[in-house]
Amino acid sequence: MKKTTYRLNSALGRIVLILTLPLCSLSAADIPEDVDTSRWNCKNCEFEEGLSGSFSLGLGTVSDESFKFGEYNALYQDGAFPIADAELRYRGEEADYLNLKLQDLALDSRVLEIDGGQQGNYRLMLNYQQLSHAISNSAQTPYRGSGSDTLVLPAGWVDAGATSGMTQLDASLRDLELKTQRNRLEFGAAYIPHSEWETALKVRQEIREGSKRSTGSFFFNSAQLIEPVDYVTNELDVSATYTTREWQSRVAYYASVFTNHNESLSWDNAYNPLTAGADEGQLALPPDNQFHQLQFSTGYQMSRATRFNAELAVGRMEQDEDLLAASLNPNRVVLLPRTSANAQVDTTTLNLQMNSRISEQLNVKAAYRYNDHDNQTPSELFDWITTDTFSAVARTNLPYSFTDNELDLSADYRFSQRTKLSAGYQHKIKQRTNQEVDETSEDSLWGKLSYRSDNDIDWLIKAEHAQRDASGYNLVAQTDPSQSLLMRKYNLADRVREAGSISASFNPNESSTLSLSVDLAQDDYSDSLVGLTESNEIHYNLDSSFILSESTSLHDFAGREVIKSHQAGSQTFSVADWFALNRDTTDSFGVGLKHLLMENKLELGADLVLMHARGEIRIENTANFPDLETNLETLKFYASYQLRENMTVNAAYWYERYDAKDWALDNIDVDTLSSVIGFGETVPDYSVQALMVSLRYKF
Repeated sequence: MKKTTYRLNSALGRIVLILTLPLCSLSAADIPEDVDTSRWNCKNCEFEEGLSGSFSLGLGTVSDESFKFGEYNALYQDGAFPIADAELRYRGEEADYLNLKLQDLALDSRVLEIDGGQQGNYRLMLNYQQLSHAISNSAQTPYRGSGSDTLVLPAGWVDAGATSGMTQLDASLRDLELKTQRNRLEFGAAYIPHSEWETALKVRQEIREGSKRSTGSFFFNSAQLIEPVDYVTNELDVSATYTTREWQSRVAYYASVFTNHNESLSWDNAYNPLTAGADEGQLALPPDNQFHQLQFSTGYQMSRATRFNAELAVGRMEQDEDLLAASLNPNRVVLLPRTSANAQVDTTTLNLQMNSRISEQLNVKAAYRYNDHDNQTPSELFDWITTDTFSAVARTNLPYSFTDNELDLSADYRFSQRTKLSAGYQHKIKQRTNQEVDETSEDSLWGKLSYRSDNDIDWLIKAEHAQRDASGYNLVAQTDPSQSLLMRKYNLADRVREAGSISASFNPNESSTLSLSVDLAQDDYSDSLVGLTESNEIHYNLDSSFILSESTSLHDFAGREVIKSHQAGSQTFSVADWFALNRDTTDSFGVGLKHLLMENKLELGADLVLMHARGEIRIENTANFPDLETNLETLKFYASYQLRENMTVNAAYWYERYDAKDWALDNIDVDTLSSVIGFGETVPDYSVQALMVSLRYKF
């Protein structure tokens, strides 16, 4: 690629040229005679021009199949796979450009990005991305029709009152693979008709296909089911932006339309029907819906020291799908008060912010946020059937709404170059409808001190106190079955929160850094007699890096996280008669080393990560649940050798071991539980090796 001087025609180019003129347009008369100008070079005046890029080709292999190992990286199958990546860049004389990126072309996580246009004039872009989610490959089911909206039992099925009496269950089992694939395609364009105006358009479509877990029941008998995933989401974003030195404004329209090609999932009853006709069940799947929103934002520089920003957005969510029948049981027919959901939610969001530097030492901020979620869905009384089996007490659908108001005030004061103090106050009010608490208000005070000591240690100390008060806890009359009068939902309950942190960062010399931090928080629900009564969190983190020599560097980290919660419960809908303690502990450690050899042509590196997590559930005066455990060990080696200036060989080895203990899945087969036909999934446990070798060529 050669370098040349641009003929800058765009507004952006003119700005760059003006800024660089003082550096690049000196005449001979401006330069003293005794100054050596032989090495003077105006880098700002030279721009890359022409075509450049790189591509990588190679081969990789995975030792074993594991959906957990490849859950998000698409390496869930064993065997060989190609490696194919590429980048392309073009720069023209008239500020026109083109960027192309191709990544993981041979995997289910491939990416294609194209971005081009002319700087200061227009831009076009096209992106395509695949996202793979491997959920499980150890599930089994007797149902046929996986991936469709109808699940049926095999011919000759023998129903029974419990799984132990289903004589054809074992012989009917088939292996399942649960996974989903997202395919996203996005097109965007931007046009700058004038230096102060820009218009933009983005259109995106996402198709999600596959299958995932679900559950259906007939009164107290249930079965795990395969739910089909066949979604399409179309999005549109159109905007216009106006920008001057003091004022910036933007108006935009956003739309999202969601389509599910399956409106429901039906399945055969594998048990003896408790009532005549309860031979088939039906579940509603995510309904088609849409969201439209108008946005307006502006910012104004009122003075050199003060700036004001505002944003207003109004939107509407709509869902008008036909309602399913209350039951497929011909002996349990009820009339619905309306045939469609007719759901509508209006949204309003307002953000106001002002930032002002009062002096060189003092800066103040003020912000107000308003968020309204107004559910206009009609509320009516519905007769309904309990899982196609029994008639139940009529219920009213409750359109939940809420309104948030939040005020934030803060200030920073710099005492010296080494010391700065920050403090703030926040007031929140949340109003709700059709919930146990109509209104909660929360006040928070926080402070932060940053300080550099004489030995150049950077200290940061934070503290926060917050108190939330509820207007009064009242049971919702339409809730059936009703709740305990003493029970409090933790997100609606009175709460006092204390939080704080301290961190230190130190550079003992130019080649090493060390940082340590401790964060803690405590929530006290002292007025909750039944429910969550207390929770505590503490986090420790240590990070360091060292440059051992000109060719060798080392970095490492270590951390511990402990989360505890106390819960009170009641079996009699009265005072608390059982108490539980939950404790989750996560320990992590990592170290990495990089070394250069052969005049920096060969780079060698290694990374090791260890993680152990334990979950404990302790209940007073009763047998405890077994502990939950997870262990992860990851070891990676990599090497890169430069054959030529534009050609590099890359190699990587990846070893990962994972094992876990989960009492909810350990030794639980398809028919272990008498009233549940499960998937019989096993807890992920794998030891996988991956090797990748590729050649990268630059031009």
